[in-house]
Amino acid sequence: MPSKYIMILGAALVLTACKTTPEPEPPIVVEVPEPIQTCMPISALEKVIIPEETETYIAITSIENPPYDPIERKETLTRVVKEAQVTYVDSEGREVIDICSEDPATEEIVPATEG
Repeated sequence: MPSKYIMILGAALVLTACKTTPEPEPPIVVEVPEPIQTCMPISALEKVIIPEETETYIAITSIENPPYDPIERKETLTRVVKEAQVTYVDSEGREVIDICSEDPATEEIVPATEG
């Protein structure tokens, strides 16, 4: 009976003493896709100018001038609340922000004249 235990112990030692080598991993192949143009050329877009928003109010300045009538000055003032913006839309009416050619933000905005 003791020889049976010795044989089992010997077999266990032989099996645990073997070193297994891992299989080499296959090299990782990365396929680089061709670049796709996602931007739209400015010539294919329609320019939309959103006008500036303004507030007009009247300021009255009054100076007491006894014994005469007070001196009053009435002035109409216009204040820009929101600046004018230029946007570009495609043929379907969607706003496009990825534009290929020149930078549209550098374009000068000419405010509309009242008259």
